[in-house]
Formats: sequence, C-alpha cells, structure tokens
Amino acid sequence: MKSIFKSTLIVSLSIFASRVLGLVRDIVIATLFGASGLTDAFFVAFRIPNLLRRIFAEGAFSSAFTPAFAKKLKRSTYEAKLFAESFFAVLLVSLLLTLFLGELIAPFIVKVVAPGLPEIYLDITIKLLREMFPYIFFVSLVAFYGGILNGFEHFFAPAISTALFNLAIILSAIFLSKKLSVGALAVGVLAGGVLQVLLQLIFLKRFNFLIKPRFKITEDVKRTLKNIIPGIFGFAVRQFSMLIDTVLASFLKAGAISYLYYANRFVQLPLGMFAVGLSQVLLPRLAKKSNEKKNHYKELTTGLLLCSAIIIPASVGLIFFGKPIVDLVFNHGKFTEEALNETYLVLVGYSFGLFFFSIEKIVTNAYYSLDEYKFPVKVSAYTLLFNLFINVIFCFLLGFGVVGLALGTSLTSFLNVLILCYKLEKKGDLIKRVFLMFFNYFVLSIPVAFISFIGTKLYFLSSSFSSKLIVVLATLLIAVISYFIVLILKRDKFILILK
Repeated sequence: MKSIFKSTLIVSLSIFASRVLGLVRDIVIATLFGASGLTDAFFVAFRIPNLLRRIFAEGAFSSAFTPAFAKKLKRSTYEAKLFAESFFAVLLVSLLLTLFLGELIAPFIVKVVAPGLPEIYLDITIKLLREMFPYIFFVSLVAFYGGILNGFEHFFAPAISTALFNLAIILSAIFLSKKLSVGALAVGVLAGGVLQVLLQLIFLKRFNFLIKPRFKITEDVKRTLKNIIPGIFGFAVRQFSMLIDTVLASFLKAGAISYLYYANRFVQLPLGMFAVGLSQVLLPRLAKKSNEKKNHYKELTTGLLLCSAIIIPASVGLIFFGKPIVDLVFNHGKFTEEALNETYLVLVGYSFGLFFFSIEKIVTNAYYSLDEYKFPVKVSAYTLLFNLFINVIFCFLLGFGVVGLALGTSLTSFLNVLILCYKLEKKGDLIKRVFLMFFNYFVLSIPVAFISFIGTKLYFLSSSFSSKLIVVLATLLIAVISYFIVLILKRDKFILILK
C-alpha cells in the first residue's frame, strides 16, 4: 500500500507542477500574443506532433511496452536490457520514417487539419509545423526511457519531465518573442523536448541502464508490437475527436481555436491531477484482481467513488466560478473582453462533461485490466461519428458556435461512458452506481455552487489585481472547507475511505 500511495503522490504532485507551469505558459502566450490568427497558427501546428505523441508515445508504451519490460526485469536485468535494446531499434527506425514523412507532407497535413484557416496564416502554420515536428522524436524517446524507469519503480523523472518542457516554452517566449514572434514558441517546444530526454538519461545512468539499439527483432518484441496496436487505435480515436473540434473551429471567427485551447487548460487540471493519476494507480490493482470478479468490481467502484467525490465539485466550481479564474489567469495584455467571455462559455461546455471524461478513463482501464482492448476501441470509433454529427448540429445548425463544440464533446463522452458501463456489468448495476454517485455528489456540491456564485459577484466588484486575487483564493478555500464539512456531517463514504 505504501508503494502505491508513494507512487500516486509522486505522479499527482508532478502532474500538478506541470499543470501549473502549463497555465503559466498559457498566461505568457495569451499576454504576448492574445487570441489571434498567430496563436491559431501555433496551436494548429503544435497539435500535430502533440497528437502523434499521445497516440504513439503515450498510447503505445502505457498499454504494451512498460508491462512487458517490467516482466522481463523481474526475471533478469540482462534479459530486460536485450528486450529494451531490440525494441529501441524498432522505435528509432519508426520515428525517423515518421519525421521524414511529416516534414515532406506538412502543407497537406495543415490543409487537412484546419481547412478553414485563412490563407494569410497558412504559410506560417506550415513553417511552424516543420520546425516543431522533430518534437515527436524527442518525446517518444522520453516515453520509451520513462517506461524503462517505471519498470525500475522510478516515477519522478518521467512524471516531472513535462514541467521542464513548459518551462522551456515560457523562457523562450519571454526572451525571444520580440525577435522571432510566434516562432519563439517553436524554439521552446524543441528545447523542451531535448531537456526531457536529457533528464531521463541522467536517471537511466544512475540505474546503469543506458542502452543502444540492437537490430534484431525477437518474438517478444513482435508480441509487444502486436499488443500496441489496440492501444494506438484507442488513443488515435480519442485524439481525432479533439481534431474534429479544431477542424470545425477553423471555419468560425479568428480566435475560436484559441478559445477551445485556453478553456481546455482549466479542464485538464482536475482531469490530470485526479482522474488520470487515479486511473494509473487503479490499473495494476485491477489487473491483480482480474480473476476475482467480486474484488475487481469492488476496487473499480471504490475508484469511481473517489473520482466522483473530487471531480463533481470541481466541475460545479468551474461552472459558477470559471469566469473570475479565466479573467485572473488570462485577461492581460492583448487578451480581450470578447476572448474572456468566449473562453468562459467554452469552459462551461467542457465542465458539463468533466465527470464523464474522468469516469471514461477509469472504466477503460478496467477493460484493459481484463485484457479486453478491442471493445473500448470500437465504442470510441462509433461515438467519434456521433461526435462529428452532434458538433455540426450544435455549432452550425443551432448556432452555438465554438461553445457547441465543447457541449458536443461532453455529450459524446456521456454516451461513451453509458455504453462502456453497460457492457462491463450487463446487469446495469454499474450504470446505476455511477449515476447515484453523480447525483449524490452533485447535491453535496450545492454549497460550492452558492459560494462560487457569491465569489463571482465579489470578484467583478473588485478593481485591483491584489483584491481580485484575494477573492479568488478566499472563494476556493471557503468552497473546499464547506464541501468537506458537508461530507463529514453526512459521514460520506469518501471520508470513510480516507480514514
């Protein structure tokens, strides 16, 4: 239990540090560039290597390489090293081919991803994409080296590396933006990727596990590559869902893509801190109990309860207190009042689905723990079509604009959770439990809504930055304390689990 708690704490704190620096990064970008065609160009260009990172690096290694390497390491360090070196050779060849192809067809990629992008920003987007595409090479090495370190039960370097990445972009934007304009961000992306790789190598050296490629594909490597395929498809479908938002937003007014990006940053903070961290911890626990149906189900529902108890009040807080937070964080420099209002409305749209985004991650890992990879992928593929359909309706036919994209994504996640829960527990008990949890913690979050509403009124009556900051901190603190008092008075299961 101690190792699980320690690992979870390390991952959560590292994610928190990364998210905070990510917010600082976005504050710097918003202050220096605002929400404009230039920022749209950067976010479109960066989304491509970032998309590939999530599909191939995160998806592949989390689903296949890391557990395979850990099993080898348990037998012998020598056997694990041979396996890692053989896999490394395949990875290097794949990355070099991907890099060459990406640089070659960059104009085509931009036109597919953002077909509605104004002609004036097309060339700079292509240029930025070509400059940042090598990031996929560096970040894939980070994922590979990180998988090895996780096999040694070292979690700090892989988890904290994203913080270095964000720091590199911040410094590059501050010191190079006047000379390079938005190109400074591309420099920061590449510098951040290099720093991430160097950090992993430093810790690998401590374990005396620096490796070189071994160009011999063993049966174990072939088996692992085969197991990667469902993971790649699963992550690809989820990321293409985000890509749909970008494509549709490119047909809206300038700044729409940026509104989606800025709002998503706030949603990712509780999602990354709690849902992702908890799902990572739950996966091995669920896998160990995969042959014990009763205990497996108990472990899953406990995880869902913990997630619900944190995520639902966070969602309520973002809905009722999101505007002051967006204003405090982003409303500086070239960030306009229109950008503030649009970003907040998009944030509300995403906040409605935050609970389902979180539950989806945990339930999907429950499938993986049972060695079931295909069904979650099929569900994601079908709901992807629904996402496209509902986004077009909300965005264009009903005239919701960019807010409709966020609402469509939230509704799609709800449908995904519904199908996954039904299939996992065919009696329907899991669906019932999930919705009872939702209703329970929504009711318990009413004080959070009331305090957040009052806090919003007080915030916009304040004039100075210091007074606004005090209102934000006081509102958040009072809301959290009030929520936990309600939980204690009710003697909620969440408090009992913590004890």
